[in-house]
Amino acid sequence: MRNERINISRRNFLKGAAAVGIMGVGAAGIGSLEGCSGAGEKVTKSATTAGFGGDVTVTLTVDTKKKAVIDAAITGLNETPSRGGRACQVMQQEMIDNATIDIDAVGGATVTSNAVKSAAQTAYNACVGTTTKSTVHMAPGTYTGAAKGYWQVWDLPVTITVNEGSLLKIETPQDRFAHGETEVILQSVKDRYFPRIIETQSIVIDAIAGATATCNAVRSAVEDALKQALVAGGSDKAAISAFKVRPNLKTEQGVTENISTDVLVVGMGTGGILAMKSACEQIQKLNGNQRVSILGLDHAGKYGGKSALTHEGASVNPPEYTKIANNGQDFVDAAAFKALWKDFVTDKSTGKIMAKEDVLDMWFEESGHTIDWMYDMCYRWGTMDANSFTKGKTSFNVALTSNTDTGSYEDRRKILNSYYKQMLAEIEAQGGSYLLETEGYELVTDGNTVTGVKARNLVTGKEYVITAKAVIMSTGGFLNSQKMCNTLLDEQWRGDRRGIGTGQDTGLMFQAALNAGAGTWNVGMSPLVMHVTLDHWLTQYGFNFYENTLDGRTGRTKVWTLNNVPLAVGTSAPTLAINKSGKRFMNEANYESFANTNDDESWPCFAAGDYYWTIVADEQMKVFATEGFNQIPKFEGYCSQGDIPKNTPVPEVYEAMGYAIKEGMAYKAETLADLATLINVDSATFQATVSRYNECVANKNDAEQGKDKKYLTPLKTGPYYAVKVYNAAFATCGGLDVDTQIRVLKADHATPLNGLYATGVDSLGVLMHPKRNYCGFGGVAQGWVWTSSRLAGINAAQYISKTYNGFTYVSPALVDTAATSTAR
Repeated sequence: MRNERINISRRNFLKGAAAVGIMGVGAAGIGSLEGCSGAGEKVTKSATTAGFGGDVTVTLTVDTKKKAVIDAAITGLNETPSRGGRACQVMQQEMIDNATIDIDAVGGATVTSNAVKSAAQTAYNACVGTTTKSTVHMAPGTYTGAAKGYWQVWDLPVTITVNEGSLLKIETPQDRFAHGETEVILQSVKDRYFPRIIETQSIVIDAIAGATATCNAVRSAVEDALKQALVAGGSDKAAISAFKVRPNLKTEQGVTENISTDVLVVGMGTGGILAMKSACEQIQKLNGNQRVSILGLDHAGKYGGKSALTHEGASVNPPEYTKIANNGQDFVDAAAFKALWKDFVTDKSTGKIMAKEDVLDMWFEESGHTIDWMYDMCYRWGTMDANSFTKGKTSFNVALTSNTDTGSYEDRRKILNSYYKQMLAEIEAQGGSYLLETEGYELVTDGNTVTGVKARNLVTGKEYVITAKAVIMSTGGFLNSQKMCNTLLDEQWRGDRRGIGTGQDTGLMFQAALNAGAGTWNVGMSPLVMHVTLDHWLTQYGFNFYENTLDGRTGRTKVWTLNNVPLAVGTSAPTLAINKSGKRFMNEANYESFANTNDDESWPCFAAGDYYWTIVADEQMKVFATEGFNQIPKFEGYCSQGDIPKNTPVPEVYEAMGYAIKEGMAYKAETLADLATLINVDSATFQATVSRYNECVANKNDAEQGKDKKYLTPLKTGPYYAVKVYNAAFATCGGLDVDTQIRVLKADHATPLNGLYATGVDSLGVLMHPKRNYCGFGGVAQGWVWTSSRLAGINAAQYISKTYNGFTYVSPALVDTAATSTAR
């Protein structure tokens, strides 16, 4: 990007910086006060309020004469350990060390920090006996608050309408350029979260699953707007406590409903919806076009899952679509492509194919028919680009293709969501139904046969025992379960795994399948790493916008900010990357890219495990300060707040790295030995690695990793810095063992668990190599989602027809004719 095409103001570097400290919130916070323990001038009280993932409780012991904090304890059991959990620990110690609740927020954990400060103020007020005017009286009208959501760049404005004592309406802008949230996710919040806030008159209700960041932004903005209304009506801001009483939404706790269905689909991402549609069509082929008994469940408050945020799926020469889009000519040499794939999954030392060869053959045979089926149904594909790896066109992009067709990922998400709506409407019209915010957690079995699922409603607490003749799992794997990752993944891939997306891949149904005796295939392999991230984003700097340039991923004006400095340092090519052992493991200039040959790894950063260290010396820092970040081959897309423009000196690099060090994302030392101690790697190994790297630099030849000599810069002068870079994955990659019918097999890899099917990344391992990263062909995970789900629907219907001698009769629910005649 040429400098003159960018609207850059050096004066804006610090303008609009987000304050680290958060002002006290008065007596705000929900009541939840617990009894006094202690006597005399020492009083202990507790208060609880809603954090990012759940309740945050602050317990304070205060010297009432000195009004000083003597002790503090903060718990937030459901907060993200490395962010909200860290905020609780840091803020607890700050209160103790400084004898006050007037402390700074913790970077990267704004919501949790606000919750801590709110609860701390409530507990402190209770300790010292402070009372405030808390009568609720609002000036009727509309008020607007704002808070930052998922990207933490754009404010989400939220307008409320109130009368003297109640919240009546909540609204957000229709124009996506007036906020930064993913529109289909924001819509689920409008549909479900807004009504609950209004019905309960509470802003401390749990977030909608799959939309946590947006719900938390809404909660903060509504609180701000309510405070405005209270002040305008003559009330103290402390009266907000009336809207922070946690309601009991578990109104059906202890209630169990029994449901029967022919086909139960657990997980309504793209795969689950396609499986429902496929099963619907196949059942009607077999039952004479009568209505169908199909039920879908999803943990989230919306359908579409994580795959709704993606786009590209692999396929091989769809017969009909080649006529439409390629003059009837094959898109790719299928035999050559298959040979390439089989070579990729072959263990070179043994010659053994590590994928399931018969399943791979089946995918090559069926994937093209899947594209034709989806095209006939409603899907449209973007312009196809040739893949240098396959030497042909193998990736089908929903609606549009990046950098080719007009539109952004946000446009594509909305189009894809319209496809879901159409398919589900067609399924419902034929008798099917679905339940959202409902998670399956246990399989019901009879010997080797799956006969149903136990599930629960996440909002009301209602339990379901669902009897089903066939169960199709499409739940997205188990990346969001740290416990399962550290149990099922091979040792080198365990640790603090970071994910991209909506966090619905809890692994509950995956574990349920294991508990029922399911076998696995390549389950221990690395998750599907395609991006890198830091622990969190800095918040000290403002945002600058490129003129007339849209960002493809967000669909909004492209942004740059110095909050990206630590990530830019961590991903610059003239640096040294080391693994946990202190050894170099990749070409730093090629950390995130698809491979070009079968001998290379895609996204080679994956090889370090859950994280690695990027090492820089004063030599690199001076270049960043005086010339900018000009040697980042590809700036991280999903895990950054835009980028930093090239040819722009960044003298603030030292300051920004100072913030990163203070917030635990980086370390600094005058010597390599001291740095090794700080990052907990073997000093001798680390120093030897740096020495060898410097030899490569001196020789202008990277014999170890093949980095271009233009990126070779020595690390000889302190101070030295280390940035902790996490590998970010879309999902786990290995999964359950399935056969060519997508049936889940038991641990003997031969006996089916009758009636159970697993699609998408729940079974993607059957196409993979356990020692390699996700392959470089492009769209493989989504391509498997599409084809495995179509086939699972077909095969489940055929299994029911044969095993149960037909299907459940579903009444068209017409008005009874006899009753109608009598009424006349």
